[in-house]
Amino acid sequence: MSSALHVLAFDSSTEWLSVALQLGDGAVLASTEPGGARASQRLLPLVQELLAEAGIRLRDIGLIGFGAGPGAFTGLRAACAAAQGLAFGLDIPVVPVHTLLAVAASAEGSAAQAPTLLVANDARMGELYWALAQQGADGGLRLAAPAQVASPQAAALAWVQALGEVPPAGLQLLGHAWAEHGAALAAALPAAWQKQLGAAQTVAPTAAAVARLARAAHVRGESVAAAQALPIYVRNKVALTTEERERARRVEAA
Repeated sequence: MSSALHVLAFDSSTEWLSVALQLGDGAVLASTEPGGARASQRLLPLVQELLAEAGIRLRDIGLIGFGAGPGAFTGLRAACAAAQGLAFGLDIPVVPVHTLLAVAASAEGSAAQAPTLLVANDARMGELYWALAQQGADGGLRLAAPAQVASPQAAALAWVQALGEVPPAGLQLLGHAWAEHGAALAAALPAAWQKQLGAAQTVAPTAAAVARLARAAHVRGESVAAAQALPIYVRNKVALTTEERERARRVEAA
């Protein structure tokens, strides 16, 4: 891959829509705005705005990276459809970037240098997505194992089993699950975890991080054709049934 390759990246897996251009000379142009239901309408206009700002054309793009999930189903489908359509039309490769890995790569300061990152995002329905990310021998970030979806209690048990009753020094907690599930996690985790839990950082995946990860994956030969660019769901169920919602309300009331 030529170092002059321009990378277009975007992520709408959370409530934010983020789009970035990583130019061949290393410069990065990025824009972030509220996403959600409007992500599908605003994604391509944001791409055009960044292209105009950079002074390049769409056909100058050589690689597309997108936040593939897990995350909001509507946002994932919007990003995947845009990536597939653009890549097919331009005849260029795509890198589906794991959302939790993008969260880890979006961290700043000391968190970005931590040997182990525990990333957790709210999955709704009383659950969270989580995975451990670590620095590889080449300095790049990798997920230590596939992401999981679990209740806060089940996630806490898995973290203690994987990392110990006393968490490793330097462990950083990242993502947007901590505010939503903080109380449940504090009740389920041992006392030695409370300091890290209190220092958890709310970090959203940025398109700039997606672009960096996509370029690195492409260098490793991990990019795919447009037709093979698919979302990463982890959980296929998108909503609770009426009976499940009523049961949850009764439990909460009790």
